Amino acid sequence: MDNFDKFKMPRYEQVRWYIQSLLVDNKWDTDTALPTEQELAATCEVSVGTVRKAVEKLVEDGVLVKQQGRGTFLKQPNFENSLSRFFKFRDKEVSYVTPTGIIKSVASIDAIESVNQKLQLKKNQPLLYIERVRMVDDKVILSERIWLPRHLFRAFINMAPSDFGNLLYPFYYQQCGQFVSSATETLFFVKNHVDEYLNNAATDNLVKVCRVARNLKGEPIEYRESYGLADSFSYEIDIS
Repeated sequence: MDNFDKFKMPRYEQVRWYIQSLLVDNKWDTDTALPTEQELAATCEVSVGTVRKAVEKLVEDGVLVKQQGRGTFLKQPNFENSLSRFFKFRDKEVSYVTPTGIIKSVASIDAIESVNQKLQLKKNQPLLYIERVRMVDDKVILSERIWLPRHLFRAFINMAPSDFGNLLYPFYYQQCGQFVSSATETLFFVKNHVDEYLNNAATDNLVKVCRVARNLKGEPIEYRESYGLADSFSYEIDIS
């Protein structure tokens, strides 16, 4: 907590940042409960009420989740289903399904100025580049291009595509200690883009979803572009 004293922020905000640093520095597991509010209050030398306010803020932000009778845990957001807001896919039985992810290639590449800007990297910082497809019934329905800061994901450099799991974000955390806590997505309709995996014609309309994913500190650690045929597009959101 001493590191935060120089910043002019409410005490509960200092506790909130302390908890986030605790999670990051210790590579906190999603199955391990956080220290109790009483324990955090003693560590931070603040009241339980101050800790409770900090924890409630992190719950609101989607970083933590409270489980009745068990405690407070690091929340693993389910980003794999986020594209279902934009696309709907059916299998041969005409049931809605979540596509399976398959890595096609992994490469260490030089900096790309536009990507480095999105990742808030220096102009010359190298990247890791991943090509991935999402499939249903052996058919490619989404094609993805992913860029990562190489210094954060060095463990991937010598990995074969077959070493990667179906779900990338848990894999990022398991292999590299990089926890994706939030993301921003932007959608575009594009033409005259031919994708080798979608095997589409230049005249086909595509939907492009750009995502910047961030860690617990709010720092961007992944930039992704996903392409799908526009005839699969379907926007859905719950409003209450």
